[in-house]
Amino acid sequence: MLSDEALDRMLRDSDPRPGERATDPDSPVATGLLARVRQRARRRRRRVLVMVPTVALVVTGATAGTYAWVAGDGRGHTLDSTGLACVSSDDGDAVLNFDPGTDDPVATCRARWPDLFGQAAPARLTACVDSSRQGSINVYPGGRDQCRSHRSDPYLGPTEEQLRFSRFRADLRTEFADRTCVPHPEFRKVIGRLLDRHGLTGWTARHFQTADREPEGPCADVGLYAETERIIWLGDHKAGTPLSWP
Repeated sequence: MLSDEALDRMLRDSDPRPGERATDPDSPVATGLLARVRQRARRRRRRVLVMVPTVALVVTGATAGTYAWVAGDGRGHTLDSTGLACVSSDDGDAVLNFDPGTDDPVATCRARWPDLFGQAAPARLTACVDSSRQGSINVYPGGRDQCRSHRSDPYLGPTEEQLRFSRFRADLRTEFADRTCVPHPEFRKVIGRLLDRHGLTGWTARHFQTADREPEGPCADVGLYAETERIIWLGDHKAGTPLSWP
C-alpha cells in the first residue's frame, strides 16, 4: 500500500491534461484524483485524510459577525454526487461509492455502519454537505445541528442534472456489463452517445496521463468522474479482469 506521501508525490508528478501546463496539485481535479486513489487504497481512514481546503468565507449582511460558508452549491446539493463519507466520532470515517439516483446517504451509512466501525449505528444520523472544494456528502451521528458544527449544510438531495448523471452511469455499466476489455476509442464513443442521450452537455472524456506521456493502453476504464469540471477521466484497464466503476 502506498503511503500518503507517496500518493501525493505521484499526483504532483502527474499531468492529466496532455499539451497543457502541469495540473495544479491543489486544484479540484487534483483533489478529486487523490481522494479516489486514497479511497481505493484504504477502505477506512482517519478523518484528517479526507479534509481538503475550505473555500474562502464571505460574511455579509445578517450573517456578519456570526458565521458563513459555502457548502456544496449553497442550496443543499453536493458537488460530488458519486462519493459518500460515513463519519464516526470515535473511529474516523469511511468513504463509499454512492449513487444519488438509487441510494439514500443516511440509509446507506446505517446499513454499513456495523461492518465499517464494528458497532451498531447511532440512533440518529444526519447527512450534510461540507464546505470542502468537492462539496462532499458526510453522514454524522446526531441531528441537523451537526451540520452547522462541521461548517456544513443539511443535504437536500440530488439536482436534476445529478439524477441524469446517475442514469448515464447506470447505462454505461449496462453497456459494458459483459466486457473485460474495451478499447479507448470505443469507450469514448459510447460515452459521447450516452451523454447526448441524457442531455449532459459540456462533458468530455480524457485519458489520464503521467508525466512520462504514456500512450493509451489496449483497454480503457473509468478512473474518476470529476463533476465540477465535467470530465470523465479514463485510465488503462487490465484485460480479462472486470471493469471497475467509481
